[in-house]
Amino acid sequence: MELKESTNPELTMLRLNKESGYEYRKRRHEAWTENYTLYRDTVQINRLTQRQSVNIPLMKQTIRTLFKDVDDMPVIQFENLDNDKQKEIFQNEYWKWTLEQNNAELQDVVDKKQDFMFGRTFDQWQIVDGRIKFTIQDPQDILVDRYCDPTDLDSSRFLIHTHIFVPLSVLEKNEDYDKAEIRKLKLFHQSEQGLIKATTNEQMMIEKNQKMIDMGLSDATDPVLGETIVELSMHFVYRKEEGDEEEQIYQYVEADDMAVLMKKPLEKVIGETSDNYWRNHYNYNSWADDVDRQDFWTDGIADTVRTPNKVLNAWFSQLVENRTMRNFGMHYYNSSLEGFQPQTFNPVPWGWYGIPVGSGGSISEVIQKVDIPDLSESLDEMQFIMGVTEKSTGATATQQGVQTERQVTLGEVQLALGEAKERIKGMSKFYTHAWKKRAEKFLKLIEAAPEKLDAVKIYKKGRNSDNIYLREIAPKDWMTKSGYTTRIWSQDEKNSQDTKSIEKLNAVVANIPGNPKLMEIYQRKLLEFADLTPEEVSEVMQYQTQMQQMMASQSQPMMGAGDMGATPQAGIMGAQPPQA
Repeated sequence: MELKESTNPELTMLRLNKESGYEYRKRRHEAWTENYTLYRDTVQINRLTQRQSVNIPLMKQTIRTLFKDVDDMPVIQFENLDNDKQKEIFQNEYWKWTLEQNNAELQDVVDKKQDFMFGRTFDQWQIVDGRIKFTIQDPQDILVDRYCDPTDLDSSRFLIHTHIFVPLSVLEKNEDYDKAEIRKLKLFHQSEQGLIKATTNEQMMIEKNQKMIDMGLSDATDPVLGETIVELSMHFVYRKEEGDEEEQIYQYVEADDMAVLMKKPLEKVIGETSDNYWRNHYNYNSWADDVDRQDFWTDGIADTVRTPNKVLNAWFSQLVENRTMRNFGMHYYNSSLEGFQPQTFNPVPWGWYGIPVGSGGSISEVIQKVDIPDLSESLDEMQFIMGVTEKSTGATATQQGVQTERQVTLGEVQLALGEAKERIKGMSKFYTHAWKKRAEKFLKLIEAAPEKLDAVKIYKKGRNSDNIYLREIAPKDWMTKSGYTTRIWSQDEKNSQDTKSIEKLNAVVANIPGNPKLMEIYQRKLLEFADLTPEEVSEVMQYQTQMQQMMASQSQPMMGAGDMGATPQAGIMGAQPPQA
């Protein structure tokens, strides 16, 4: 059975959005493939410049060098706006549990590496099987509007998540999908047209798989035998339908560019919040460390390294081939000499090999060595290229643990190393902001659908003992009327700011002694500087407050009428709390 072109206006709109988003992103595909294959130490040979399959690992060397100086995952602490500390503890424990269940530290590594490799990275948040699922997505699976604000993903008029492959047989198990559209999809896959996908989908899939094809995966584009696989695309589009007060995001599930299986407001899919958050926010985030106002698909560090790496590979390939050919010992010979058929001689110590030379002639008239010039001087040029790359990316030789030939003082080395580290740590402001948005979506998912979340078991050590206690918590245990605010800080910013803050506080405490509130701030800063967790800081400060109250209650009965004659200085010193 052959199906005619669909006249569904919504399906046409989805196709146009996909085509527009794909054309906007397509220019980056070739660069992404080259970045990835160079990082994986794989090159494509050609007859002109890259005749040898050799690769100088400049791409991996640069990215791994810079990656070790990137800050760790930011610290996030939720603070209850109703000042309910018990619920606040439960909320923060559930956040930690969610990060552990999603392997957040490893996903954070993938997240930063994607920014290095492709210049842009994405993550998705959703509720699956009773828990919040956090996933780093491939940038080549996401399409956005070309006119969106690069600093705000929610400003895009549409967002499309492509390349979601599921068996055709499982579609009917989803109660939200249109059964009539599924039947039409089955008929389509039974027809001859079903063997050929839409042009845009096919081209997108080929370019996505090109990286794995270059890595040697021969069946990357082959279909899965024994099962009909359908490619789903999730479309999120701003629309105003009949009955809507204003524009909001609608979620469509489209299959193989020819069937719309589901259409619902995103707020109905996820759930409603008090501020209707999901009407104008996607459950996706994106960030880049080289944000450009004109272009959403900006460059990554790998784009800076790609061209120098290709130049080095070409030169190194020529150097390898040159050395190999010089070792062949190839010669020309005079083919006009009658009866002379030169043979290959096996070299032996003190060997002599006869070559016929005419009367009055010279051996140089009979044979001549093929001249293959030495290309070893290109090593200096290659070193120059590597030096330029180090300067442009900040991955200096000192950061790689390599000693430079020039004699410099220890201070100069430390200064250069510190400046190089500061360059790469500058990206922390971008992914710290991204983690703040992730924490925001985490809170909104809980607020929108607490009934979809299962209770979890939390194990925690006692406050004043080493015993471990078990508590089962659910959203009802930490949700309050006013909700939560998010406190976030990156590790490198925290360390640098804390050091300066401690130095300033030392001077202030020395000039204003005995001020209880100042001492409390000073002690809290010292504890945070010692890398104690916010909960540990609270426990220590609570114990410190109890000790001060106990000391004050013990000294109070000793003060009577006769104490009125005490000097003011003695009164001030008596009220001074113990120094940290």
